[in-house]
Amino acid sequence: MQPQPRARPDRTRRIIVFVTFESEAAPVGGLGAVMSLLPRRVARVEPECFTIAPFFRTITAHRKPELFKAIRTTGHRFEVRFQNRPQPVEIFEYVDQHGFKTCFLDSPDFFNAPDNPFLNPAAPDQLLADALFFCSAVPQALVELGKTEDIVVCLQDWETACVALTISENPAIRFAAAVLVLHNAYDKPLPEPILSAMGWRKARGSTVLRRTIPSLTGPLCTVSENFARELTHEPLLARVYTPHLQALFKKKGIVGINNGLFEPLDFPGGAIEAARAGDFLPILEEKQTRRTALVREMQQDWAEQPWGQLDWTDFNGPIFMMFGRDDPRQKGYDLAAAAIREIPEGLAKFIFTPIPGDEGLAGLGFLKRLAEERAGEVLVFPFRMSRGYKALQQGSSYLVLSSFYEPFGGATEGYSVGTPVLARATGGLVQQVVPHPSVSLPGAVSRLVSTFHPKKSLPSGLLFREPDMPLSEVVAGWRTINECAYWPDGDRIADRVGTPLYDGMVQAATRAFLDAIKVYTDDPVDYARMIFGGFELLKRFSWDASVAGYRRVFDQVCD
Repeated sequence: MQPQPRARPDRTRRIIVFVTFESEAAPVGGLGAVMSLLPRRVARVEPECFTIAPFFRTITAHRKPELFKAIRTTGHRFEVRFQNRPQPVEIFEYVDQHGFKTCFLDSPDFFNAPDNPFLNPAAPDQLLADALFFCSAVPQALVELGKTEDIVVCLQDWETACVALTISENPAIRFAAAVLVLHNAYDKPLPEPILSAMGWRKARGSTVLRRTIPSLTGPLCTVSENFARELTHEPLLARVYTPHLQALFKKKGIVGINNGLFEPLDFPGGAIEAARAGDFLPILEEKQTRRTALVREMQQDWAEQPWGQLDWTDFNGPIFMMFGRDDPRQKGYDLAAAAIREIPEGLAKFIFTPIPGDEGLAGLGFLKRLAEERAGEVLVFPFRMSRGYKALQQGSSYLVLSSFYEPFGGATEGYSVGTPVLARATGGLVQQVVPHPSVSLPGAVSRLVSTFHPKKSLPSGLLFREPDMPLSEVVAGWRTINECAYWPDGDRIADRVGTPLYDGMVQAATRAFLDAIKVYTDDPVDYARMIFGGFELLKRFSWDASVAGYRRVFDQVCD
């Protein structure tokens, strides 16, 4: 039996509540970045808007000490019955310099992950319990705060999706609507015994999203137009990750709302204006200055020991940087590493800055071996860098985004500091990269790219994509990759090489690397033109446009 929907909120009196598991106080990836920007922008144009998140005390105290000191209790305390016993909750809040409020829910037995809100090594199964407890507590927290009418909860990913159920079951909350934003394609099994222990009413479906999507008031949202399409058309997403959700996606509809810019433009305006007039020398001079700063930074001692080293003697070739958390089923660190093995020695330097994921340092062993094999050419920072990261982004010749899928992606972070991008043509990266013509893409991908980029658009980087192959072979390949059968004793690359889909990606990535090297080495003006193309592409992404897109969805779910 589905929970009965509440009457819809009044559009003119609505209160927008962003509900997120990852916040600026405990960030680990793209969701944290979005939640530090989007809600504040929405608050500028909505009558009332604030955020609710779990209080990960240890993470915030360690990584955001100044913010931690500014978090204060509201004095509101209550109990939530969870897994057949009462659990205490206290509401804390942080109000920033502009008056925007974030409420944090604190409870002794929950939200105790040490460094990553999605990963607690001491309790591997704690994520589901933390998420379900948080979803149980959010409606009562709203009641305690006096927010019981005209509520629109904007839920982020599966970890908060069950609020669509719990808010509809709280009799004190009237006129409520739920919107769900997918920043990823993940779902989570939700067996009936767990649901019964929550005390929630039964809903059909064996996973969090199958149970909660029917309770949403409007369409699903996601963070780019192309990822919205891929959720129902891309084999990895539609056939491997979400086959059980396809009927619900079709029924509800998916709205792609592009993210804005995560970083402000950081490049001399004079160089940009000179390029606009056809003089690219100032851009090249500035990039050389930034490269010199990068080399100087890399030659310093580090508090933690990186893997490998770089030999800068008589080297004038390109520097490639890859960044972000390690997710063996998404980020493609192994894909980049496998391609680098195919590149002749001496042509480039490669710097990796992976944040260890579920597999920890052991899972990144293939990068350690690559650094040993290519001594002097590969450097790996398998930890959060306390310094030098900005110099790396600014001074690198290219950022590498070799993701298997990417809801939005970080290409604009490179453009903001004058660094072109080499990326696999997937998700939001298709919208963020105008491909250099030196790389040929499969026909279907070329046509897709053309729907987002007018013919006269200046290239901003290089895109690659594996050749077209039969659907059955593609699906089988993605299933092999996602099995991660190598873990815990094997090698990620060795396990995947030999799979036709993976081999095709490696070959395409290798060609893209070689083309990027050739452009940088043989045609500096063409390289500088890509940098300028990135600056021009930044104009297409803004948080104002994102806010307008979400407000249209909020209008749909209100009266």
